Amino acid sequence: MRADGRLTRLLLVAGFALLLASWVGGNAPGFGPDEPANFIKEVGAGTGQWTGTPGRLAHPAFGSQPGAAERIAWINGNSRVFRLPAGLDPGAAGFPCDLFRNGRSAACLDRAHVHPPPRRALSYVGTYEPYVYALPGAAMARTHSALAALYTGRAVSAAIVAALLAVATAAVWDSRAGPVCLAGLLLAASPMVLFMGSVLGTNGIEIAAALALFALVLRMGRAHGAARWTWPAAGAVGALLALTRATGPLWVLLAPLVGLALAQAPRRRPPLRRVAWAGLAALGVAATLAWERAVQPHPHTRADLARAGLHALPADAHAWARQWVGVFGWASLPMPTYAYRMWWIAVGVLVLVAVAVGPWRARFGLVAVVVGAAAVAVGLDVLVLRQTRFPVYGRYLLPLAVLLPLAAGELLTRRAGRLPAALLRPIPVVLPLVVATVQLVGLWANARRYAVGVRGPVWFAGHARWSPPAGWTPWLVLAIAGAACLVGVAAGGLRTPPSIRATDGTAAVPPPGPPPGPPPGPPSPGLALPAQGGGDGADPARPRPAASESR
Repeated sequence: MRADGRLTRLLLVAGFALLLASWVGGNAPGFGPDEPANFIKEVGAGTGQWTGTPGRLAHPAFGSQPGAAERIAWINGNSRVFRLPAGLDPGAAGFPCDLFRNGRSAACLDRAHVHPPPRRALSYVGTYEPYVYALPGAAMARTHSALAALYTGRAVSAAIVAALLAVATAAVWDSRAGPVCLAGLLLAASPMVLFMGSVLGTNGIEIAAALALFALVLRMGRAHGAARWTWPAAGAVGALLALTRATGPLWVLLAPLVGLALAQAPRRRPPLRRVAWAGLAALGVAATLAWERAVQPHPHTRADLARAGLHALPADAHAWARQWVGVFGWASLPMPTYAYRMWWIAVGVLVLVAVAVGPWRARFGLVAVVVGAAAVAVGLDVLVLRQTRFPVYGRYLLPLAVLLPLAAGELLTRRAGRLPAALLRPIPVVLPLVVATVQLVGLWANARRYAVGVRGPVWFAGHARWSPPAGWTPWLVLAIAGAACLVGVAAGGLRTPPSIRATDGTAAVPPPGPPPGPPPGPPSPGLALPAQGGGDGADPARPRPAASESR
């Protein structure tokens, strides 16, 4: 079981990494959300220009509908100008182009571009926290073209996200439960999580860090205690999460509340030296709060905008549910409808099974987590984000959305020993297959849009009007290899025997049929019977007589 468990975890981490790599290369340049603005911000932060200089959009175009002037004022307040090295101007490189025209390919990217001298460029995310922007930005600044810089920055961000998903995989794993413990993580790491983790900007790192931190605090709440490594990991991941974006500290402060809501009775209190690792996260929170106070503008809260946000909430929630699974580009490129149905049916089944097998305290804890997360999401929507007059995209709330499958998966892990074989076998087999299918559908839908447009051939490989570096073949091979790793995780579920120990201190449900092992028989004459730890009422410290002496 231990060797199979290690292989299963390696396959899952490799699958995530390969899928991320396919997203990095297969997504057209500039077609990540706000990618040109994030490009400028990252190069600026990576070259030590943390604050930039104030600037204004030259030709703002936000329509004539109500609130356009307020949107322009807000975005100008966030704008900063940064110095870019020679060749590293995304505007001169021409990406993106034909941004919201999904019927067209990305062939417009293939026109010749100049190699501009060093220049100044404006980013409308200029006042955002620079700490994590500087990580890919430092590597981007050492390249010699905008295209090379973009792919370099994407690769650095994807590597960070892959490492965070590896931490989450280690956190959710429990050898007592076997592959079923991966169910929540598989559904938390949706195609949207991987897409956001492969483009420029810190939103994807924020989502992956929140996922990893929530997985760690749920692991700490198990009855058999947490491994030593989880404490420094939680401190480091919490610090990274706090430094990503303005909402990062909120997720860090919510994490211990989530852990307490779903915690089992611990065997003993953790040593103070382990809890002290939380100081790393506290430092990250302090750094971001200091930046927010010194640099970042804040909207005024208006009751009329809050009421409008509440009225729009049903439509927004429907859009978020799709965006949490995967709406790519600038929230403009959806997947086929069946992909969303497959994903949410899988999430619904996971939640229902977790509620059915969980104890009452855990059920109440799960309800509290879901209701609390929903309340935080609504509050952020109507009281903060809506006040800027900009739409609220699902990616902003995705760090909260991952809680539902993660929490349900944790309940399932703790009660795996009580699952009947009719559920214990299918869940770790069918679920990775569903996830692999939807991940491939998302990558294919995204690639098709840029190769031939959404009305082009479904099998576009021989008809592509635009191709990424090295053509489509290597990136599609990476996608298929990543999905194959998830199929390998499903095969690991087939290899796992259905008799799994309970992880919550309760007795496991035995598998049907006779007990394993040879039938008991009479002892051989003259052989001593070993003590069994008092299992038959005997004193384990007292030697038993030989069988010949006892007659």
